Amino acid sequence: MLRGVCRDCETRISWQYPALELLTGILFGLVGQYFFDLSFVSSMRETVWLFITVSCLLVIGAYDIRFMEIPMEVLVSSTIATLVFLLSEFFLSQGAFFDSRLWFGLLGALIVGGFFFLLVWMSHETWMGWGDVWLGALAGLIVGLPLALPMLTLSFGIGSIVGIFLMFLKKKGMKSQVPFAPFLTSGVLVTLFFAHIFPVFSLFVIG
Repeated sequence: MLRGVCRDCETRISWQYPALELLTGILFGLVGQYFFDLSFVSSMRETVWLFITVSCLLVIGAYDIRFMEIPMEVLVSSTIATLVFLLSEFFLSQGAFFDSRLWFGLLGALIVGGFFFLLVWMSHETWMGWGDVWLGALAGLIVGLPLALPMLTLSFGIGSIVGIFLMFLKKKGMKSQVPFAPFLTSGVLVTLFFAHIFPVFSLFVIG
């Protein structure tokens, strides 16, 4: 009805707003479909955590596309929410620490964050920035081991495909900077849903 412009100032509305809102709705629906179960209190905690995680990852990815910068406030908020969730899962499950999601999440954060740290350090921030290091640690914390490894593969794979496509359209060149956060957040989301919808995926990775 507004024909793509603001009702008051008639400024054109960017396609990014409805696209991001639609994607958020779809992902929230998938969270409810595959993670929420009224029969289990733990699924309610996980659902709330995933709502926060999905929201933060989408904001981080969209912000990096627009400003080539990672919003640290959102990243810290997502990290705190993830740590609170993993700690609650550990203390309420009363299982062994070295078999807990908290332990494997911390290992994932160390490995992925450390990997990006090496890339930044060796390239003197020409390949990636320090924001990517912290985002990598968060990504590893969210998916944990052993899913951190396929998550990294997915992220770089998505980035390569998009990069080649942009060069084909002559939107980017070989030396052009491309934000990596959208690819990393996409890899995290795909890994989370794929591993839950198809549990055999997790068994394959472990095997």
